[in-house]
Amino acid sequence: MNGNMDPRRIQLAACWVALMLIYLLGDVLRLYEKGQAAALIDGKPMTQTQLMMAALLMLTPILLALGMVFLPQGIASWASLIGAAALLVINVFGIASYSGLFDRVLIGLSLALNVFTAVWAWQW
Repeated sequence: MNGNMDPRRIQLAACWVALMLIYLLGDVLRLYEKGQAAALIDGKPMTQTQLMMAALLMLTPILLALGMVFLPQGIASWASLIGAAALLVINVFGIASYSGLFDRVLIGLSLALNVFTAVWAWQW
């Protein structure tokens, strides 16, 4: 590497960081809105498996942001494309479970960012 980083790497990493911040913002606002009820699913506390799955889902944009900087271009591009598509599908199916306006706006914004990221990665 000659010390100059491809601008597309930085742009894609920024997309993944922005997506993570959107997810975190939604979680923080949900805690303010629902308090301890935010950790309930169908009135029951989340299991360790559910919490682990949520953690893995939230780790995805973090790992992809790192990948955009450290992985070879071809792998980084495909990882970004697959990650964006997977999160898009997961959030499309999950959007109905969110009742708050702020949740729906943030999920909608994250979906738009997933589409943008996938297209941006595809064009790389």
